[in-house]
Amino acid sequence: MALINKNGKAYDAGDVSVTLFGRMDYEVTEVTYNTDQQHQPNYSLGSNRMTSFSMGKVTNTGTITMRLASASQIEKAAGGNLLAIKPFPINVTFVNDDNDIINDTVLAKFQSQGREVGGEMDLKKQYQLFVLGVEYNNL
Repeated sequence: MALINKNGKAYDAGDVSVTLFGRMDYEVTEVTYNTDQQHQPNYSLGSNRMTSFSMGKVTNTGTITMRLASASQIEKAAGGNLLAIKPFPINVTFVNDDNDIINDTVLAKFQSQGREVGGEMDLKKQYQLFVLGVEYNNL
């Protein structure tokens, strides 16, 4: 793949595509996902300082924010219950003007369902995700 440099542009929101259920036409306005791992310092006799460390469990978290029109499409397909949908992949792909490609796959299911209705014209809701795994930069 040839790399094209156009003024060193970094990734923008317009460079991101999010695929849910194999479709890109859902109006996702934000997606977040994180991976954390427990770390523990280990101490030895004769030292007040850490002499080594141990690593523990890995935890993944995430949220997805969608416009109400997209959320209602998914609810209809799920018989009204987002919580009943089995785990599904969410593909998040970034491609900037330099043709740098980042593709992450989040395996998740909805952990919350509800509405946020206010005085704004753009109705959207942030949903908690139960994240089973994240594959970072898996081209």
